[in-house]
Amino acid sequence: MAKRMAKKKILVIDDMPNVVTMLKARLEASGYEVIAAFDGQQGLAHAYAEKPDLIILDIVMPAGGGYSVYSRLKMSPKTRSVPVIFLTAKDRPEDVARAYKLGAQYYVKKPYKPEMLLETVKKVLEPSVHPEQPRGLRKRIMVIAEDPEITELEKLGEMGYDVTIVSSIKEGSDEARKESPDVIIVDGALVKANNYDGFYQLKLEFALTKIPIIISVTKEESEEFQKRLGDFSSYCLKPFNTIDLLGRIRVALQKD
Repeated sequence: MAKRMAKKKILVIDDMPNVVTMLKARLEASGYEVIAAFDGQQGLAHAYAEKPDLIILDIVMPAGGGYSVYSRLKMSPKTRSVPVIFLTAKDRPEDVARAYKLGAQYYVKKPYKPEMLLETVKKVLEPSVHPEQPRGLRKRIMVIAEDPEITELEKLGEMGYDVTIVSSIKEGSDEARKESPDVIIVDGALVKANNYDGFYQLKLEFALTKIPIIISVTKEESEEFQKRLGDFSSYCLKPFNTIDLLGRIRVALQKD
């Protein structure tokens, strides 16, 4: 008689019962065993006792927020090696940066696409099914900047992205039509240079293809851009911080 393989065990820690119920149903339908916890303390207790293969963790919760829970998980020999996916509505640059500074590898924003979350779960639990992609299949990042911060952008290449750098919004628009990048990062200085007109044209041109656009701004400029553009775009702070930039790119790739 063939021996049945044990199901991979996933611990979901979230204080919203409806979120837990939906996650549990989807994960169980995909063949995983699911344990639920509704606050940080309960989550830690389950993690230590159940030894899950993966933890899906909310950030804003009673009795121990997600950052605190994550830190304690990584300090315990029992749970140090357990991978964690942050699943949260918090997607400000500082939130994403904090998660990656703590050592997080996966950050999924609510509301999430179920198929994308399941793909991330499979990537973590079944790495052999998701081997490293050849260069031509890697995610492509286009950077539009007159004076790009080459050192930080080179690190994106080391992280598995293909990076193209152009020096004007017009050139970026032309190249994007040919190359179809997965994310466009544009320098805020170029956006302001012609009173935002070039940026609006770029944004509208690629609205149908849903290519996410991230504007890099200084801390001093961020308020001005928020007032002028609001949620019309995502933002990252410059000078670039690799952890923050990587986090913003990952969040952008997870959006529609």
